[in-house]
Amino acid sequence: MVRTMLIVGAVSAGSALALIAMPVSLLWQAMRVAGVGIVILFLFVWACGPTRRPKTAFVIWWLVLVSGCIFFRQGDLSANVEAFEGRFPAAVYSEVLAWILYLLAVFIFWVPVRQHLGRFFTGDYKWLTFFAIVCIASCIYAPRSLFALAWAFKLAVVVVLLVLCSTVMRDLGDTVSFLRFTFWAYVLVVLLPVVLGFVSGQPFDDEGRMSTIVNPDALSADAAAVSVLALTLFSRVKGEGLRTSAVLVGTGAFVIAILAGGKAGIIGGVFAGVLFLVMRRRFGSAVGYLGVAILLACLLALSTPLGSYFSQYREAGKAATLTGRTVLWNAVMPAIRQSPILGHGYLASTFVQFQVNGVDWAAPQLHNGFVEVLYNNGLLGLIPIVFINFVIARNLINVLRRAPSTSAIYRVGAGCLALYVHLFLNGMSNASFGGRVRPPFILLLSLVLVSSKLVELVPKPVRTAPYAM
Repeated sequence: MVRTMLIVGAVSAGSALALIAMPVSLLWQAMRVAGVGIVILFLFVWACGPTRRPKTAFVIWWLVLVSGCIFFRQGDLSANVEAFEGRFPAAVYSEVLAWILYLLAVFIFWVPVRQHLGRFFTGDYKWLTFFAIVCIASCIYAPRSLFALAWAFKLAVVVVLLVLCSTVMRDLGDTVSFLRFTFWAYVLVVLLPVVLGFVSGQPFDDEGRMSTIVNPDALSADAAAVSVLALTLFSRVKGEGLRTSAVLVGTGAFVIAILAGGKAGIIGGVFAGVLFLVMRRRFGSAVGYLGVAILLACLLALSTPLGSYFSQYREAGKAATLTGRTVLWNAVMPAIRQSPILGHGYLASTFVQFQVNGVDWAAPQLHNGFVEVLYNNGLLGLIPIVFINFVIARNLINVLRRAPSTSAIYRVGAGCLALYVHLFLNGMSNASFGGRVRPPFILLLSLVLVSSKLVELVPKPVRTAPYAM
């Protein structure tokens, strides 16, 4: 205990001296990194018993998901140019330091469970490991290796943390607790840009879509994911999920998804919600959910500036090219064929406007998860990504086949499958997986863990011996 206090005291004193000596322009960034460190130190003091071990890992998971909120920076079209030139804002370096702290916390926390290191290369988790290895290795020949390595490091931390969480999750209660931490983290991911948009006095952009702080398409998809998570966690039984907060937050998130105007996010969210209710055999509720969604979308389009966006979209004739996505895919296909095995390096797609003829606009991603991976990491990256999607779908379908339709595990499995469908559909028109390690990609990777745990918890089918004469 004395040694721990001395270590904490030394770290605190060193941090205080560093803050005093630091320029004022970097003080705010340093304070955010210090705040992350204080939370992690508190976790290790608090996690003194085996019953607290899962929640400690989940708090680190929560910090990983909201890292972009802690070190929030508004993106713009010049960000790619600056990154290509090797210039990054101070918040980027601060976030990298925070991710190093997350990794150190995971390694220290891992000491009692290091016998489980074999999980990295067995079962469903091996596909996470293989994809991370491919991304890290491809940083060598990426257009901007340091930029790619920073994001690949984040990917590695996520994979390590997910495998750690798998060692401390024992039952359905732990799985639901993991989803609850994920839910509240994602609420912050959605809420922060909305609040900042209203504080700035410009909650709608020139086209009538909500939020000039982040990409409205990303906001719409994230908000829809929150609404699907709310459906998944809603339960009238105490201890099996959420009740009032799921209804209120889920409804608010669905409104934000529509106001943001992201077409893929809205369609994916509505389809996932209807699918969830159909899987639970609540056909009347599914019809009602679809009707309310359509009515709400119409009301918001008529009563907010959102209506002007849909009018401009229709008049511009952008639907034929999916807002330019098909033009972009056609432009990068020759480059993909040039290096089909290795690709062009992790996150090479971020700088596609500087490297591919025919792409003369700022395109920080290729607007399709699989095309993104093919361009960046070739077939070596595509194979593990395909298997990641496959194992999630396979595990969750097996859960629905084996579990009683009235059980809590069936509800959670149905909700996770609906959430996966939403993420998959959104990934077909946005590179929400396979590229930068942002919340949608992290959420998809977490479904490997959740689906694996759920399939372990449901009874295995009984195999009867053949009839002997």
